[in-house]
Amino acid sequence: MALVFNDNDPWLIEHESCEKLYREIEGLLNVRELEHKSSEKYVLYSSQVRLRLKQFTDEVQQLSYKLRGLATSKAVTLDEEERRQRMIELLQSRNIILNQRFQNRNNSYSLERQELMRPSTSMVKKTEMPTTGWLDSDDDDYNDDKQPLLNEKTLKQQQQYLLKEQDDGLNELASIVSRQKNIAITISSEVDLQNELVDDLLVKMDKTTAGIENETKEVVQILKKDSTRGLWVIIILLLIANVVVAFS
Repeated sequence: MALVFNDNDPWLIEHESCEKLYREIEGLLNVRELEHKSSEKYVLYSSQVRLRLKQFTDEVQQLSYKLRGLATSKAVTLDEEERRQRMIELLQSRNIILNQRFQNRNNSYSLERQELMRPSTSMVKKTEMPTTGWLDSDDDDYNDDKQPLLNEKTLKQQQQYLLKEQDDGLNELASIVSRQKNIAITISSEVDLQNELVDDLLVKMDKTTAGIENETKEVVQILKKDSTRGLWVIIILLLIANVVVAFS
């Protein structure tokens, strides 16, 4: 009996999730390429891409593992297994492409270094083939004189390029450190201002407390001297006025 697969198949649902994650990573890489490499957005996008690339790799591995389980349990037909295997291979190739885009600078450096260190074709031919005749000898002398000069020139150009890249990296690092320093200075100034405001508030509270204590003492003394109702009213009014003045 043939097996029928529909959109509710868990494996197909997970595959669609991998497809969406691939498109999300590709979009982040496209946006990152529009930003300067020393900007905060570029660093943020790089961090997001790095996390999603790891997630994408794990999900593709899980798909491959689950497909082997389905094939072992005969839950899918042979044709369906081959079709899904091709789908996984496509995801794996996309994963390689995404990682190459994410690490394009490192890859370019390594390729240039390998190309630089690779022996030249003329030197290999010279070693393998013996010289015969005066004409061949002259050609070999010409190649021996010219080839080291070409290698030396290429090496100097490569060194200059690497030094320029290092200088650019140091400049980017210096700009980032400068921005962090400015942020720290701003925070420090704000903290100093808040401390001054708190100190002023404490001084006013101390003055208010001292004023209330003095007025209380005066009220107690007046109460001891005279207990008439009129004086009581005057004392209470004076106390209220002093408190209002102190907090104003």
